[in-house]
Amino acid sequence: MPRRNSAPQERFEAIEILLLWEGRVSRSRLLDLFHIHETLASRDIAGFRAEYPDACEAEPSSKSYVSAASLQPALTRGVFSEYQRLIGATGSLDAISAGVPFESSQLDATAIQPAPFSRLHRAMRLGFCVKVVYRSMSTPEAHERLIRPHSLIQAGPRWHLRAYCEKAGDFRDFNLGRISAVKLADELVLPGPEQDQNWHRMVPVRLVPHRDLSAEQARMVREEYMGGTAAIVFNVRASLAKYVIQSFRAAVDPERERVPEHLLMVHQPIDLPREARWQE
Repeated sequence: MPRRNSAPQERFEAIEILLLWEGRVSRSRLLDLFHIHETLASRDIAGFRAEYPDACEAEPSSKSYVSAASLQPALTRGVFSEYQRLIGATGSLDAISAGVPFESSQLDATAIQPAPFSRLHRAMRLGFCVKVVYRSMSTPEAHERLIRPHSLIQAGPRWHLRAYCEKAGDFRDFNLGRISAVKLADELVLPGPEQDQNWHRMVPVRLVPHRDLSAEQARMVREEYMGGTAAIVFNVRASLAKYVIQSFRAAVDPERERVPEHLLMVHQPIDLPREARWQE
């Protein structure tokens, strides 16, 4: 994300957010986020530590400061949306000035807690495996899974984790809101991101007006979504294709998914990779 200008108070809040959600803060991480000099970044961290001495502890080996077990939010509310705004994973609706009354229905519906998220963040950063307590639609009772996570996925109002799952014997997406506990298991080795073929493979997702629309309705939809052309095409990771289809409410089975709930449909869904369809 592009770095931005900031005020001292905003950087203090950022330090607390990073400690809560990433489990650490460093001078280089602040430089990733803000247009400031290295000296000022060091001074900010020193000032934060002087004001909140129990918030973090020095880790000389990584030239960073790690969250203390007793860390509690003092400058922020300790909610995930604050972390989203800091890293630029939100539309920054607060900064929009439309010149007229403006509202948005953009909401975040994933309940995420700092402690498990910071452990997952560390596992992704260092390539560790973790044991998570998870619930799924096929197994709604809490159960343990051994996974090796490698990437975060933001899909509409929900956040997911891309990881290799020992139980499934393959790479899967895990809903972050369904993970209730995380324990590092760095002595165990599972396949890493370089072996996630569907993560690295790009596929086209071609969306067209739903076949049940009238000619005038189809023309309207083409003008609305496609600039008047026949289709809109996205080249996306194979493992993310299902989220693109879902975000446009595009029908994969137009016989069952009908107008008006679905104005678009996937062109030749038979060509979609298996990964583009919802699975447990």
